[in-house]
Amino acid sequence: MRERGSIFFLGGLLAVLTPVLLWMAWPFLTSFILAAMIAVVLHPVNQRLARRLGSLTKATLVTTLATVMLLSGLIALAVVTLTPELGSAYDELSRRSLAEGGWPALLLHTADRVVDVVAKRLPLNKDAIRDELIGRMRDLSGYLLSHMNLAFGVVVTLVVTALLVSLFLYFLLLYGRVWMVRLAAILPLQHRTTQRILATVHDSVVANLNGMLAASLGQGALLMLGFWLIGVRSPWLWGAVGGLASVVPVVGAPLVWVPVAIGYLVMGSYGKALIMALWGALIVGSIDNVLRPLVVGAGDKLHPMVIALAAIGGTYAFGGLGILLGPLLVSFFVGVQKEMQLLMAARQLLPLTPVHAPDANGGPERHGDIDGGEQHHG
Repeated sequence: MRERGSIFFLGGLLAVLTPVLLWMAWPFLTSFILAAMIAVVLHPVNQRLARRLGSLTKATLVTTLATVMLLSGLIALAVVTLTPELGSAYDELSRRSLAEGGWPALLLHTADRVVDVVAKRLPLNKDAIRDELIGRMRDLSGYLLSHMNLAFGVVVTLVVTALLVSLFLYFLLLYGRVWMVRLAAILPLQHRTTQRILATVHDSVVANLNGMLAASLGQGALLMLGFWLIGVRSPWLWGAVGGLASVVPVVGAPLVWVPVAIGYLVMGSYGKALIMALWGALIVGSIDNVLRPLVVGAGDKLHPMVIALAAIGGTYAFGGLGILLGPLLVSFFVGVQKEMQLLMAARQLLPLTPVHAPDANGGPERHGDIDGGEQHHG
């Protein structure tokens, strides 16, 4: 009774402390989840390296540093390579604006040309279209100017997040296995049930990361093809950047192809602007909804439509990270539900021993029990 009371007391104490600790850890939740997903993928590599080096601490340090250096190198390479391209594009637009009489005049003349093209093909009011288009352009310009001060804050947030992910990654690779064993020990579940649930979570994380990689490669390849078709300089570079940006849901790839379409529109290349817009919206935007559910669904044995809806709902609920959390939570729910079915089926199928009458010596009567012994509760 004392041991049972101690367990209830400690369980209640944990139930009170857990929400407080979660509230304190909430600002770091995104970084921790990203680090946990990376750690799941890198865990086998880290274990093999630990066997080679003979030290888990050294292997974890090497794995973490190598991962950070690789990602930092890719970002630095992208920045160094893109800077000349962005400078050339800006110089071209600047020359165009000077020829038109400045940036405001360039925008107005562009709006007029677009209105003329549309009005010739559609029976619409030219003045109404022009006023609406100019109003939208002004609203967009005002929005961008008002949010320019957020750029520095975004950069600082990304740097802090990267540092936290690196820190969490090191400790998860080093102590993650011990933490999972301790968590499994305090759960009121059988060992094999806990192992199957953890395996479900592991498979879901790997499948989601594979789906993200497949979508990134698919969108990058299609962007390269589209940029090559319309004659964009360095299409492979901009396609690679678009593939990397596609990791960010909804706004990822459009951050690359939308400015290209607007640039062609401003320079008067309406055909190329239209092709880029249609290609980006219909072709590039659709491949993510095809590849990601197929890859994730194949790994999780879930229907692709369920994975797609989980990714959309997760993005709505948790932001950009929800595209990974949504399918993960759905997979975890399905895994828990399957374990409940297995336990309930096993409980119903276990045979009961027959009821015995008192023995000849007047011993106590034995009631039906499980497995012929005292009844145990798992």
